[in-house]
Amino acid sequence: MRFRGISLAAAGLVLSATMLAAQATPATPPAVPKPAPAPPPAAAPAPAATPAPAAAPAAPAVQNPPIKPVGNEIELGRKFTQWLYTAQFDSLFAHADAEGQQTLGKPEEMQAHLDELVARLGDESEVVEEKVVMRNGRPQYWRTSRYTLAPEPFMLRWVIVNGQIMGIGMNPASNPPAIDPVQ
Repeated sequence: MRFRGISLAAAGLVLSATMLAAQATPATPPAVPKPAPAPPPAAAPAPAATPAPAAAPAAPAVQNPPIKPVGNEIELGRKFTQWLYTAQFDSLFAHADAEGQQTLGKPEEMQAHLDELVARLGDESEVVEEKVVMRNGRPQYWRTSRYTLAPEPFMLRWVIVNGQIMGIGMNPASNPPAIDPVQ
C-alpha cells in the first residue's frame, strides 16, 4: 500500500510532538513569585474562651471522567488509516472535531506530512498488532506495522471519541507512550 501524504519515520517524531499536542496536558508556565505581603498589625489575642473558626475543607479538584470506548474504534481506525494512506484528506478532516482538525491541519497541508512519512518509513508492509487503549482519558486506536524503509515497527495512533478524530500520533513501537492505569 502506498502512502501519499504523511511521512512515518521522522514524522513519527514530528507527528507525536505536533499532532498529539491536543492530547497533551497543557504545560503551565512557571509561577512568578510574588513578594510576601506585609504582616498584619499585631492584634490583641482573643480571649481563651473564644474558639477559633474551623477551616472549610478544600474543594476537590474537578476532573473530567474518562471517555469510554464505544466499540467501533478498531473499525474506524482502519478506515482513517486507509484514508490517510490513500490521501483522502478531505474525508479525514470532515471526520475530525475542531481539536482534531487543528491537530491534523488543513487537507492541503496533510499531503506534505504524508510525503515526508513515506520518504522516511516507506510503505506499510505488515500490520503487526491493532488494539484500543485508554490514554489521557480518551480511547486510542493503536496500529503497529512494519514499513519497507524502517528498521523497526512503528505505531500509528488515532484518538477517536464518539466516532470523530481528536488527534493522531506516531512513534517507534519500541517507545510507546504511557497509557492510563485503568483500561
